Amino acid sequence: MNPVTRGLLDQVANPELAELALAWDALEEKIISIYRAGVCSKADELAFEQHRRAALQAHRRWTEALEPHWRASTIRGERVLEDPFALVLSLENAATIPGNRDLLRTLP
Repeated sequence: MNPVTRGLLDQVANPELAELALAWDALEEKIISIYRAGVCSKADELAFEQHRRAALQAHRRWTEALEPHWRASTIRGERVLEDPFALVLSLENAATIPGNRDLLRTLP
């Protein structure tokens, strides 16, 4: 688990927010794993889709609450103009992850 996620979970009393944090952490971990491997196996594709569905479901409840936070963020020194959560969740094919540095920069 990402240390940032662990720290967040230590402070969160809301189980629905914890669900989002855990789902996002698992999705992010899978994306990074695929990116680092440089290839995407069938097992990776299945795991990615499972994590993406869980994160998408949890994210739907928090879209509005997260907006002020991502709007205050930057990527490579540039203001974020689109919801980075939605951008990552819109990936329908894990095979596009290897070599996709922009995707890694987008991970919230």
